[in-house]
Amino acid sequence: MFPFSKHSRQRPLIPPRVVAKRSAGSSVTGAGGGARETRRQTVSGNLFTTTLDGQDFVWMGTNRAEFYRYLRDHVPIISAAIWSWVHLCATQQSYNLKGSEAEKNQAVKILRDLETRLLENPLIRRDGLKHLTEQFFLELFTTGSFAGEIVPLADGTGIDYFRTMDPDLIQWERDGRWRAYILDPADEFRAPGKPEKRIYLTPERFFFATLGADITNPGGIEPMASIPFVAQIQEAMLSDMARSARNAGTPRLQIRVTPPKAFAHENEKEYQARINRYFDDTVSQFSRLDADDNLFTWNDVEVTLIGGDMNRNFTWRLNREQVIEDVITGLRLFPWVLGRSHGTTKNWVEAQFNMLMQIVDSVQNLGASLGNWVRNTELRMKGMTVTSQHVFAPNQDPFLLSRMQARSVEFDTVDKKVRAGYISKDDGARELGYPAAFKE
Repeated sequence: MFPFSKHSRQRPLIPPRVVAKRSAGSSVTGAGGGARETRRQTVSGNLFTTTLDGQDFVWMGTNRAEFYRYLRDHVPIISAAIWSWVHLCATQQSYNLKGSEAEKNQAVKILRDLETRLLENPLIRRDGLKHLTEQFFLELFTTGSFAGEIVPLADGTGIDYFRTMDPDLIQWERDGRWRAYILDPADEFRAPGKPEKRIYLTPERFFFATLGADITNPGGIEPMASIPFVAQIQEAMLSDMARSARNAGTPRLQIRVTPPKAFAHENEKEYQARINRYFDDTVSQFSRLDADDNLFTWNDVEVTLIGGDMNRNFTWRLNREQVIEDVITGLRLFPWVLGRSHGTTKNWVEAQFNMLMQIVDSVQNLGASLGNWVRNTELRMKGMTVTSQHVFAPNQDPFLLSRMQARSVEFDTVDKKVRAGYISKDDGARELGYPAAFKE
């Protein structure tokens, strides 16, 4: 392109400047017609201050329940885990009545009326206790505790509705037994030195349950206490991975301009100015290039397409999977429950399923205690002697066939021992779980 003299003195080439140009579509028209630049959403802090721009949760050190609800609503893996726990426990529900038949028929009508007014939100059109138990499990697996009180009718003849409370506001003092109280909201701006005004909660009206018992803290354990640190890492990794993947997966043009040779009569400054001007002119031509335009250059300009291929590095995925499994473990779940199992055998999953169902049965007993307390309180206020027992339907068992086959083998084995005279019929019945053999 440029003259070249073989007698010219060789000079070191000065590398041309590198320019990154953003496409013309990086601005969005605003409501007023003007252009506004789009802002990249980045992690600007951590989960104790703010997660993403526009989400302004602030950790105050005392709002633990609010913080756990924030994690539940904004971190996908935590949301999925809590959703799984809630619906593993909130199975189909019913209740049994114990008492005389005449009182049972009357109690059914009383409890049916209670269902229609039990919820504090009158717009919800479903059975009151079923909805209340879902709220119970959701709060239990989020904050570790659930609290509420019954509001009686004006004449005291029954329950008006059940009012939920924020368990984080409940405080405890030990006076022989634990006593629960809340601070009077009107006493927030009390004068310095003035004692705080405590409102003690009446046990007959107040219901409180915890996911785990603690002898030093009646508020119980917090199931997500071990989550925030790991979740913070997982969220930062997810943001970085998204930006990295978008960058690696976007095809881009790389334009390489070969600098011309230096003239014999040029000094260093002149040569540098000339090649930079030539580089800027090339950049200017490409920046003004429309979709139907062609560019004509010498063979010192090379255009290649880079990025957008499938040759990805899977280190991001492996690291994130490990962090996700730590989060799931902190939520007392097994990774396979959320579809994160890798290479486990059927027997291993079956053993984990059995353990999971034992935990579910234990937690369902807490939900049953809420249903029993509400219904039996209503019946007592109505002067009834009949009692109610809340019942949760068992979860579907994917291993039911294999269990029935194992039970059949166990029965045949015990029957053979009885027939051979090694054990008595009563001993065989006890091995099978019956108190004694049937006698005609």
